[in-house]
Amino acid sequence: MDQSIINQLVIRAQNRDSAAFAELIGLTQRFAFGTVFRIVGNAEESRDIVQEAYIRVWSNLHKFSGQVTFQTWFFSILRHLSIDWLRRSKIRQSAVNHQLPIADNNHPGTLLEGSELNQLIQNWILTLPGTQQLVFILRDVEDLPIREVRDQTGLTESSIKSNLYLVRKKLAAYLKLKGYQIP
Repeated sequence: MDQSIINQLVIRAQNRDSAAFAELIGLTQRFAFGTVFRIVGNAEESRDIVQEAYIRVWSNLHKFSGQVTFQTWFFSILRHLSIDWLRRSKIRQSAVNHQLPIADNNHPGTLLEGSELNQLIQNWILTLPGTQQLVFILRDVEDLPIREVRDQTGLTESSIKSNLYLVRKKLAAYLKLKGYQIP
């Protein structure tokens, strides 16, 4: 997403320009759905949560100060709504039932070859602490560059790298424990 275009659309939308807000939705909709779906694992619920997030954004856009990027602010809304849904539904351990599109060969997640292993890792991701889960999903699952992960989370680059190191080490140990060969 081009930050300057997003910024211009946000300013226009803050002045109640519904066309600008519609453009903003168009630019962020795929990211929004993917983010929510990775957390809740249910397409129908994800659509509802994304819709609620856009309603909240429109209702509260006047409160957006620009101290963080719009994407970071929006991501926190998406994440909070998703976590609220998980808490209400009480199905956290079985929430994710989709394929993880991991393609990067630089982390243990590339071992997602079979559906059994895929399901094993999906369930394991849900056991991670919030920040580690978030960083792992954004960087290793969504394949976002560190810079974008930083923008989305507000974490420092060193914190992101540290969390990734810990998560990847945990994943390697977990997979070894489950009998998988880790290079």
